Amino acid sequence: MSIQKVIFIILVGILSFTGFSATKLYDVAMAYERYSAGLETKSITLDFGEIVYAENDVKSDVTLVLVHGFGGNKDTWNWVVPAWNDQYHVIVIDMPGHGGSVSKKTLSYTMTDQAERLHTFLEAKKIKQLYLFGHSMGGAIAVRYALRHSENVNALILIDSMGMVQTKSDGVKLVEKSDKNPLYDVCTKERIETLLNYSMYKPPYIPDIIKEALLETKCSRLDLEKVMYEDMYTDVNLSTVAKNISVPTLILWGEKDRMTHVDDASFFHETIRGSKLVILEEVGHVPILEDPEQTADEVDKFIKQIKK
Repeated sequence: MSIQKVIFIILVGILSFTGFSATKLYDVAMAYERYSAGLETKSITLDFGEIVYAENDVKSDVTLVLVHGFGGNKDTWNWVVPAWNDQYHVIVIDMPGHGGSVSKKTLSYTMTDQAERLHTFLEAKKIKQLYLFGHSMGGAIAVRYALRHSENVNALILIDSMGMVQTKSDGVKLVEKSDKNPLYDVCTKERIETLLNYSMYKPPYIPDIIKEALLETKCSRLDLEKVMYEDMYTDVNLSTVAKNISVPTLILWGEKDRMTHVDDASFFHETIRGSKLVILEEVGHVPILEDPEQTADEVDKFIKQIKK
């Protein structure tokens, strides 16, 4: 366990005696994580609403743009960013509908629309020649972005990405609508445990008060997440278009993923010409939380390889 995780657990333990609500304590803990990762929280208002993001102050010719998965936010990346903090300029975004960014049920949340909002954000930030990361849903957004704006993308890094279904996932049909889907029907303690245990093969230790905050947040977003989930599946299928990806691509996958089966990684690899496939053993759907050190190492090796 990294020193950052140890301090996080100690901090949560201390603050739990201060009388903070679970949500307030969670906010303080995440602010500490971002600070430890060298990230500063910022925001920008665009034509469709506000985007909240985090950015480090590293000056580098390599800019990493990190896009989270469904129901996640910028803080999903907090444990993996420190490994890159002295080398790369990092931007971590709350996609619309997530975190602190604009979250209206009237917006469209298709992968194509989300990719274009990402483009609007990057244009406003004057970010070019980026290394675009996508985890789960973020992978589908990243692929859609790269198809339209390949001139801006030096490389794609797809981590347990949605979009290519070769083998159905274990225990839930993520390609079908369901009022009992573990991704968004989370309003009881049992459901938050199901979500955590289903998404990760070996979930890291999460204090109960943090789980309580996650439960409150997930349940409060139930109606919004149903809208987003249905919009996502209108164009999440990439099996036809992914063959047109022309940028260097790393496909990084947890061997024990039960949301996007490891066979889907092979499907991506076969479809995207010249891609590199790395399977992480004993890891589930969220390598950036389950094994951030190995995830960061594989990414670093890939970036150095294509920069030669």
